[in-house]
Amino acid sequence: MPRSCVESAQAGPLGVVASETRRDGDTTRSRASAPGPEPMPTQPIPAVPTADVRRPRARSSPCGRRDRAPGRTRRLLALGLLLGAFAASPAAGVLISTGDGTGNTTPPAADPGFAHVGSLNGLTGVYVRNGWVLTANHVGPGDITLLGAVWPAIPGSRVRFVNPDSTAADLIAFKLRERPPLPDLALPGAAPSPDTLVTIVGNGFNRGAATTWMGIDGWQWGSGRALRWGTNRIAQIDQTTLDTHAFWFSFDDLRGPTQGQHEADVVIGDSGGAVFTGSGASAELVGILFARAGFAGQPASTSLYGNAGVAADLAWYRDDILAVIDRPDCDDGLDDDGDGLVDYPNDPGCASPADTSERAAGLVCDNGLDDDGDGLIDYPADPGCLFSVDLNERGAAFECDNGLDDDGDGLVDYPADDGCLHPTNAIEAPEPGFAAGLLAASLALAFAGRPGSNDRGRDRARQASSSSSTR
Repeated sequence: MPRSCVESAQAGPLGVVASETRRDGDTTRSRASAPGPEPMPTQPIPAVPTADVRRPRARSSPCGRRDRAPGRTRRLLALGLLLGAFAASPAAGVLISTGDGTGNTTPPAADPGFAHVGSLNGLTGVYVRNGWVLTANHVGPGDITLLGAVWPAIPGSRVRFVNPDSTAADLIAFKLRERPPLPDLALPGAAPSPDTLVTIVGNGFNRGAATTWMGIDGWQWGSGRALRWGTNRIAQIDQTTLDTHAFWFSFDDLRGPTQGQHEADVVIGDSGGAVFTGSGASAELVGILFARAGFAGQPASTSLYGNAGVAADLAWYRDDILAVIDRPDCDDGLDDDGDGLVDYPNDPGCASPADTSERAAGLVCDNGLDDDGDGLIDYPADPGCLFSVDLNERGAAFECDNGLDDDGDGLVDYPADDGCLHPTNAIEAPEPGFAAGLLAASLALAFAGRPGSNDRGRDRARQASSSSSTR
């Protein structure tokens, strides 16, 4: 982009006043975070962080980006939390201006890490590495869907990141019980520069019909949602928004040579989504989405040109993030394998504090494998394991999990023996179908052996038929 385009995009930095209304309603904190014109008074929504911004008139730009409407006011809204204010609007994600708005649901050709982004608590989270997920604090920890499977979170693993002034950012990490088979994501060593092209991934709505409000064009949010990617360019860096060091990008009406760019806006519910630079081996996760900015009075469920997305600047929090996500399993203060034991030397699966797994291949009940084929893995999930150092996943007290054919039917234990409904069944009972057949045959023989039984049955049938016909 020519220098004049960059200057135009940066003209008149946003003057932000961040007002945070905490969930318990006890405290509200505001502070100016960027130079610029006098900000408009904040208009808080209950339990929703907000900030208003008066933007100066944009200069004409040779960059193929449409001029912004003059004198408009923006309201900054935390994505997931606004859901309660617009009860009719379900959680949403990235909206793209290209095509019919339904595309980009598969990884782009230059893929920065599309599969690392998944659905979390109805919003979005990003798997980074070593079992750790990053998301916005207001999204919260929980089970995340990645690669078509649900990956449970380790209870109590949530870590919230804090600023140098001790304020808490809208950014957390939490750990998964198992590690998805995904490559590690790299974090940036420095903040991205203005005008850097980024790929945004969120859990998104399809685009609806075109709309115009007060002379500003845009799109309504449509029905249906999917994990979707789009692109944008960073407009402003080094911002403090809702106590979070952040960068902003603007939803622009692209014209001319930039038409091929998949211009994206973030919408309600996209919190916790990813902002990437580069692709493949050069890709970096540079931001986590946590807020959007719209015009004051803007109709609900719309994306208008001039709206903005806000992402936590991960370069700013890099050292703190790495100090959490790169700690080995045997020294992270968590019960990673769920056996009730934490770290070295308490967990027998840990050979040292530097061990990267609380499981050990030599421990049958703590190796992460279903050694007895009953669909249950290790202590305490497998009832055949009395403790994590048990030498066998089979339980001698349970006939359905002892490795023997107790009922002599040629089938051994659950799930192979139909008489076993669960590994903890005390006996290998005869198979339900076999037992029912024996019972039916025995009754039939007994009934057939009675003198005159067939005649009496026919007489009762005739009487029943005669009675019903007279009703």
